[in-house]
Amino acid sequence: MNRFKAITLAMLLSVHSGLVGAADEDGKFAVKGAGKRLCSNFLLAAEQRTTDYYLYGGWLEGYISAYNRFQPENYDATPWQTTELLLALLQQDCENGKDRHFLTVTNGLLKALFPIRLPAESALVAIDVNDAKSYFYVEILKRAKQRLRKMDYLKDMGSSDFDQSTLDAFKHFQRDHGLAQTGVPDQNTLMNLFLKKSA
Repeated sequence: MNRFKAITLAMLLSVHSGLVGAADEDGKFAVKGAGKRLCSNFLLAAEQRTTDYYLYGGWLEGYISAYNRFQPENYDATPWQTTELLLALLQQDCENGKDRHFLTVTNGLLKALFPIRLPAESALVAIDVNDAKSYFYVEILKRAKQRLRKMDYLKDMGSSDFDQSTLDAFKHFQRDHGLAQTGVPDQNTLMNLFLKKSA
């Protein structure tokens, strides 16, 4: 039933505004679950880390999955962002307007992220650094390497998705941006690389 609700909600999104694309003749539609709650409720759940906080995360994952299914020219709207990062970004946005609905804030975030979505399926590649394995879309790694190259952290794209020169480039970028120097394109690194303007 929850999957059906998420799919139904996603069908109501439009490409750019996040507003209703299909509803009744007055443009109204029913919102279910966490989406109809206010930011103030979400912020309280986040502060106290109640069970409700994790329900927001589940609702968000279902909503994004449905969004991915029905949004044109979109395979994955959040191709490297974890649910934890998305919830943290939603918390920041909710602080600026506690009387807004969680759905409204979610749609605003998806609209902001849409330009850096993954428009088509991409293979996954495993990155194993210090016996810690992470998986990334090949296309996202390619974009990250292109960005690192543009910023003069990487000389060339290399012969593989992730090699020693790529690891070193990530480490140098992390050092210069005050991040943990792991060489792994973790959430903070990719957020600084993709979502923050470079000098």
